[in-house]
Amino acid sequence: MPISDLLRPVSTAAPDFFSSDYLSVTTSPFVRDAFLRNLASSPRILGSGGSRLGTGNTDAYTHIEERLRNLFGGPGIHACDALLFNSGYDANRVFWSTVPQKGDAIVFDNYVHISMKDGMFQSRAGSTGALYPFEHNAIVAFKERVGEALKEHPNISEGKGTLFVAVETLYSMDGDFARLREIFKAADELIPAGCAHMMVDEAHTTGLFGPDGRGLLFELGLETRVDTVLHTFSKAWGMSGGVIMTSPLIRKYMIMRGKPVMFSTALPYSHICGLNTVLDYVTSTAGSEQRERVRELCLYFSDCLAKGLRSVSPKLLRLDDVEISSYHRQTVVSPIFPILTPAYTSLANFLGAYGYAVTAIGFPAVPRGQERIRVTIHAGNTEAELDEFIACLMRWASGMQNGKRLERSRL
Repeated sequence: MPISDLLRPVSTAAPDFFSSDYLSVTTSPFVRDAFLRNLASSPRILGSGGSRLGTGNTDAYTHIEERLRNLFGGPGIHACDALLFNSGYDANRVFWSTVPQKGDAIVFDNYVHISMKDGMFQSRAGSTGALYPFEHNAIVAFKERVGEALKEHPNISEGKGTLFVAVETLYSMDGDFARLREIFKAADELIPAGCAHMMVDEAHTTGLFGPDGRGLLFELGLETRVDTVLHTFSKAWGMSGGVIMTSPLIRKYMIMRGKPVMFSTALPYSHICGLNTVLDYVTSTAGSEQRERVRELCLYFSDCLAKGLRSVSPKLLRLDDVEISSYHRQTVVSPIFPILTPAYTSLANFLGAYGYAVTAIGFPAVPRGQERIRVTIHAGNTEAELDEFIACLMRWASGMQNGKRLERSRL
């Protein structure tokens, strides 16, 4: 396949059911107009002049970090200081590559983002093999791995090392939530007090849950249980970049040891202006309405698709079975729907012919037998758009079950 085919432009001819723009910020006329007004009044727009440790650390950066600290911090929260990064990938990699030391150990869900794993393997803890992945969302496996880590590193229980625990709130490939309460409870039971460091990645829940879009930890009242949190701006915020919320000491350490902080040019002033604009929007009444709209549409899509799939063989097309903890059911609904099919390429091509920007996801991105397309719901979608998309899925499934050639012109 030519390299150009790998980076071909995505279609925009049909409604968006595939991006991470959950609150439809990127297509909001209100946000666009507010951004342009703020940009017009901004004293500086282009560039930043250097890295944060060079000439790039002006009042604009300290101001946005203060706003993020006020939004994501609060009384009793250990993760109360903010450090802005050019991307969530950089943020995760810097934290995990610099903070864990020799003598520490890391227990992590096997499905955490590759940016976390890259950092872990580069860390001093990783260089000694002190990495303990556990089966995704399996509490028994988590307990076993914690036990192994403590047994092999007795210095941690003696207060001479730290056991780091890493999970995400919402796993983007499967659309399922971490079993946070069970994980925190098990950690409390097994890890001596003061010897654990809980790190949670809120990339896919920042802006989407909690008061003012503070995230799933705030939604569940668990914000005081963590030591470090990652929030990113490339999903519900419709921007790019990320922020690590952690202690002042760790923030300082990451600044001095994190190469992306030391050597990357800081985000341009226009981007900081955009972050301020979206922060205003996400924390406004309009932001709350958009969050509720996403929840309503997710429930609608789930119900309608489940009804449609009753006439389709699960061997051809099915929704992935996602176990949802009871404390999630009322207020928290995943906007991510993995639709599994062995004919994932055929389905993607069929939907692409209708203008949908769908991606066929196969091995090694997912295990063999778990091939899929992945649908995400956005506040800007409508019930009519969802109905038409489901109808399109059903036309493809009907054609496949009846042995027809799946061409748009014939269906």
